[in-house]
Amino acid sequence: MTMKEKTPQFKAEYTNSHYAVVDLGSNSFHLLITQLVNNQVKIVAKIKQKVRLAAGLNNNNELSLSAIDRGIACLTLFTQHLKNIPVSNIRIVATAALRIAINRDAFLTLANKILPSEINLLSGEQEAKTIYSGVAHTSQGKLEQKRLVVDIGGASTELIIGQGFDAKHAISVNLGCVSFKEKFFADNLLTDKNFTAAITVASEIVTPLSANFLNLGWQSVLGRSGCMQALAEILHGRQQPIIITAYFLHEIKQALIHCKAIENISDNIAFSGLRADRAPVLASGLSILIALFKVFNITELTLSNGALREGLLYEMLPPKNS
Repeated sequence: MTMKEKTPQFKAEYTNSHYAVVDLGSNSFHLLITQLVNNQVKIVAKIKQKVRLAAGLNNNNELSLSAIDRGIACLTLFTQHLKNIPVSNIRIVATAALRIAINRDAFLTLANKILPSEINLLSGEQEAKTIYSGVAHTSQGKLEQKRLVVDIGGASTELIIGQGFDAKHAISVNLGCVSFKEKFFADNLLTDKNFTAAITVASEIVTPLSANFLNLGWQSVLGRSGCMQALAEILHGRQQPIIITAYFLHEIKQALIHCKAIENISDNIAFSGLRADRAPVLASGLSILIALFKVFNITELTLSNGALREGLLYEMLPPKNS
């Protein structure tokens, strides 16, 4: 099956051919509504809201009441679109921020009261394998090649080596662009000191995990995250190929240091094409990506067309030609 994206339009009426995925991410909540027509997946609607759950975690990993309120308000909006879709065609999942939160039940209890289907709290490994499934189903590359897949979220990073539709080695680490922003860029300053601290800690976290990946090897590297989308927007604004290299990452790091403060990123001419809502976590996400490139000896990375939401979607869809 192929996924054909059209300009999102919301519908009041849905049928058994419609499917919905809700992804309660650590930075943003996403709603994806699709329709299966003639064995093709057409995007009907997309909603994304910056809920910033991970930013609502205190030092004891307890979610603040304001973060819970933001999440419930977002899900209340989502339910207006979910109520006419068959429950069997809905998947709702939560990821790292709610895995980490010691008071997650306070949020989940409220959320499950308003949602048509219960939230499935994914383990880190489940999340990583589902991300790989989404990449595999939407990738145009050679299926026989081994691929390293990287997904940097708000509170976790998933790393997977897979071949075809099989995730051979998949892990999730507590390494996210929101949590790193709170820890290393809390002063909102884009200094070499802040970058160095963030890159060093990220490298220390992933280095002990790298041997298994390096031993398995891969032929290509794919990524999907807000940080990588931001970098792609910058490349697109420059009319350059959408290929992320180590040189480009360090170039952007220096350009960010030149901006001096996070609130200045969107106004800087060097970042033409960058969406304003991606700017706050660009530095922290970039730091994690620089560390991954270094530790895993990555030379270049291309963007994937799919990840977690697409993986969940394809789990629901009937087999091709069924």
